[in-house]
Amino acid sequence: MPHDLALLFQRYAELYMAGDAEAVADIYEAPFLAVRNGTPIPLPDRNAVVEHLAGVMAAYREAGAAAAEIAELDVLEQGDSAAVATVRWHVRAPDSSLIRDFRTSYQLVGPAPWRIRSYVNHDRVRPTD
Repeated sequence: MPHDLALLFQRYAELYMAGDAEAVADIYEAPFLAVRNGTPIPLPDRNAVVEHLAGVMAAYREAGAAAAEIAELDVLEQGDSAAVATVRWHVRAPDSSLIRDFRTSYQLVGPAPWRIRSYVNHDRVRPTD
């Protein structure tokens, strides 16, 4: 399973950095739950998933991101048909300098094919005043 998921996330990174929200949405289930900065973002259907992905992809482009690579992949198998995969991502600029180093955990169901059901970014959440 970890090898299969490594291939899935390599493809995911390629599509993500190419800005192909439709193709990345094909890897997701809908409804979908994203958690960013400690805030749950329910995405009730495919259109909401595509819109969410397109917005996040645009933010990466605006930050100068050109490539994403898997620095680490930890997989917790949950039987034959589910897993939690935590990916440590390195996002790089065109000159290969590191723009962002972060982790995201993905809940997957599958395996034929593996699909992402939700993700949680491992953000540092700061209390508001």
